[in-house]
Amino acid sequence: MNNRRWKGFVAALWFAAFASAASGQQSGLASGPAPVVYVSDFELDAANITPDQSRLSRARRLAGSLSPLHLSEQDPQKKSQALVASMSETLIGDLQRGGIDARRLPAGAPLPAQGWLVRGVFLAVDEGNRVRRAVVGFGAGQGKIELAVAIDTLPVESPAPLYQTIEGQSDKHAPGAIIKLNPYVAAARYVMAGNDEQADIKQAASQVADTVVARVKQ
Repeated sequence: MNNRRWKGFVAALWFAAFASAASGQQSGLASGPAPVVYVSDFELDAANITPDQSRLSRARRLAGSLSPLHLSEQDPQKKSQALVASMSETLIGDLQRGGIDARRLPAGAPLPAQGWLVRGVFLAVDEGNRVRRAVVGFGAGQGKIELAVAIDTLPVESPAPLYQTIEGQSDKHAPGAIIKLNPYVAAARYVMAGNDEQADIKQAASQVADTVVARVKQ
């Protein structure tokens, strides 16, 4: 074998070995575990009120207890917990149907070492177009309800605050602290303007899921 043919033979072997290694790396990347999306409970305040103890109100609360999302007069704390749980469960279900390994992150649980973190806060926009943390327990008089959502990549030691409270501007006639969203953190805002809370949560969760899926699969 002359020198030219020998060099060509060595080059061919080198190229084949390189192509095989590259193929193995790509295969390993493709077969690796997909990132997990952790959904933390969205923030929703419960109103500090005393429920009406009239006979009619008690009857309504008894009927409403059969449906945890029914926004008649019932315990605001339980109502808040039910709405938050419904949002988390609905969002996780939508993400899983979108091909995402989504899991609920319990309150107070340590942040996982890898994956994605989805968090959010329910907002109320009053007549003065001021943004407040939404509060349940005051009926339909608190105006339009929205969601502000953040999507963080993990690991992160401490996620940046989604919002900050504006001190000295409280209003006892409009429940919920006035806040200012962090524009560098909030991924998007979603309107929940209807009167059917279950339908609103289903629609908003679907929109949030679409945003998360697009971000994770980008």
